[in-house]
This record gives sequence, C-alpha cells and structure tokens, in this order.
Amino acid sequence: MGIREWLIRPYLDQLKALEAQAQELSKLKTEIESLKVRLNKIEKTGEKIKVLEERLKLLDHLLEQEKDNRIWLRSLIKELEEVKLELEAIKLGSTPEQSLTVRFSEEDEKQLVLALIRKGAHSPSELKRLVPFGVGKLYRILRELEKEGLIRNVGKKRNRKYIPTEI
Repeated sequence: MGIREWLIRPYLDQLKALEAQAQELSKLKTEIESLKVRLNKIEKTGEKIKVLEERLKLLDHLLEQEKDNRIWLRSLIKELEEVKLELEAIKLGSTPEQSLTVRFSEEDEKQLVLALIRKGAHSPSELKRLVPFGVGKLYRILRELEKEGLIRNVGKKRNRKYIPTEI
C-alpha cells in the first residue's frame, strides 16, 4: 500500500459507507412511497365504508317505514274485511234494527250463520257481532251445523275458528 492509498483510504471507506447509506435511504424512500400508496388506498376504503354506512342507515330507515306501512295496511285490510262482513250480514237481513221487529225461523238463522262463515266470518266473536241473536243460540246453531257436516271447527278454546266443509 502506497502513501496515496494510505491517504485516500479513509475517504474511500467513508465514500463506501455513504453509498451504503444512500442505498438504504433509497430503499426507505421506495418503502415510504409504497406505504403512502397503501395509506391512500386505506383512506379511500374508509371513505367508501362511510358512504356505505350512510346508505345502510338510510336503507334501515326505509325498511322500518315499510314495516310500519305493512302493519298499517294489514290493519286497514282487516277493517275492510270486517266492513264487508257487516255489509254481507245486512244483505242477508241481520241488521240490529230488523232484529227487533223481524223474527227469523231456526232454518233462516242457520242459513245466516252458514253464509257468514262462507263469507269469511270464522271466529265466534266475529259471528256474534253480525247475528241478531245471543251467544247461546249462536253456539247451538254452530253445533247443529257441525253435526250436519256443513262446517267444522279448527283450533281450541280462544283460537277456535269455524270453516265450511266444502272448501
């Protein structure tokens, strides 16, 4: 090793160390750029998630409104069916006003109850509202219609319904 090498050697070692550091810095810079790209993607995904959350909240609200609307519509349909049954009872001549002046024969009363059941009045409480006679007579007529095979009952006690057998 000559003097020249001996004098330059420390600078060459420093230069090699600086080149190694520059390579490390270049790698770090590349890694930082890669992390920036990933962070940008994550931020965009976070924004998408926020938009989707808002949409889900709106959809949930709309579904709740739809559920409320369905409940309301069902109640309207039930009221409409009750009115239809009352109209049918009036057509068949069982208005409360008429029941005070006009008496039906046993057969007419049975036909009235049978017609109301065929028109959709299946529970005893519905039938009671529509017929011009008492509960005792109603249940007696229901038993007779069952014995004759014209109706049958389904359910027990409070959930009992009467349906025509020819359905």
